[in-house]
Amino acid sequence: MRGRRRKGKIAVMGGITGLLLTVIAMGFFPDSGEGRNTGESTGAYVESQDIRDGKEELEVHFLDVGQGDCTLIRCGDEAMLIDAGDNEQGTKIQSYLQNHGVDDLKYVVCTHPDEDHIGGIDVILYKFDCDTILMTEEEKDTDTYRDVVNTMADKGYQRTLPVTGQQYSLGDAIFTIVGPASTGSDSNNNSISLVLEHGENRFLFTGDAEEEEEEDILGSGISLDVDIYKAGHHGSRTSSSENLLAAASPLYAVISCGEGNSYGHPHAETLNHFRSMGVKVYRTDEQGSIVVTSDGSALSWNCSPSESWQAGEPTVSAASPETVPEPESEAEATGTADYVCNTNTMKFHLPDCSSVAQMEEENKLPTNAAKEELMNQGYAPCNKCNP
Repeated sequence: MRGRRRKGKIAVMGGITGLLLTVIAMGFFPDSGEGRNTGESTGAYVESQDIRDGKEELEVHFLDVGQGDCTLIRCGDEAMLIDAGDNEQGTKIQSYLQNHGVDDLKYVVCTHPDEDHIGGIDVILYKFDCDTILMTEEEKDTDTYRDVVNTMADKGYQRTLPVTGQQYSLGDAIFTIVGPASTGSDSNNNSISLVLEHGENRFLFTGDAEEEEEEDILGSGISLDVDIYKAGHHGSRTSSSENLLAAASPLYAVISCGEGNSYGHPHAETLNHFRSMGVKVYRTDEQGSIVVTSDGSALSWNCSPSESWQAGEPTVSAASPETVPEPESEAEATGTADYVCNTNTMKFHLPDCSSVAQMEEENKLPTNAAKEELMNQGYAPCNKCNP
């Protein structure tokens, strides 16, 4: 462990910085819902550590975009954006950036082409001058993806492919690409992942990367030991594996998900991992937009950590057919299922896939449901059998 990891008491940070963070906390999406952070009595919380002089402050804004991802990072006069929520969020994010004095973006990172990550990217690319757009080669046959690439063409932008180990500067901060090592058929496991460093403070962002890509990230040889982990895949059990968390050993985790989302994010399994490790958790579904500021040594927040540990999954008694898929009676009775779901890993497989034979019986869910229906229910296709 590095020296910065010694834990001190939590104190309220006063003065101009505290006032600024309170204003920031009140500024994003006034219609974001009840129970969210309003900045009215939370103050700003700072881990008691030695203050590093002479560093440009780094601000990381985890925006409340519902069931999606969007992170604004500013250091000095430079700014970058990681993802931009779904199609309905573009103009809201534009307003947020403009209200916080962002005129242009040095980097835009499109982690992967799912709608809840790149839906608002076309608006951002159109409204702001953007120097570097980091995207993988993956294409997707959706209107959302076409809107992004068409806007890039109209503006004369070219994508920059991520290369593991490549470093980029942002003011006094740097970030290093740690994934993906390669791209395949699973979009989540194609997510651009990176480690951001500002003085002694380090952050890990992994998009929707699941255990497969997490293992590749671990194999990159790049240190993942961080203070703050942006929880992968909105807190899904398919991400935040024990191996990744052991390597990252974060003090804090930030979960971006929508209140009452149909995927049950964050999953209880993920929250239990965080709780057992003593990780303090922040959640956009409970607290709205979350802002953390680094001076290169100390970290200050616009709100206190969540204390609910409430998973997004419904209980069995309260579950509806729309949120928990039931096996088809024909599949159960005859064993002629089109797919076999693993209710633990949330993957679905062809019946003859080798992974099916290794499943615990209690996790097997044979079904004749359509592939699209399973994906809408939160299941992802197996990378081995490619159902």
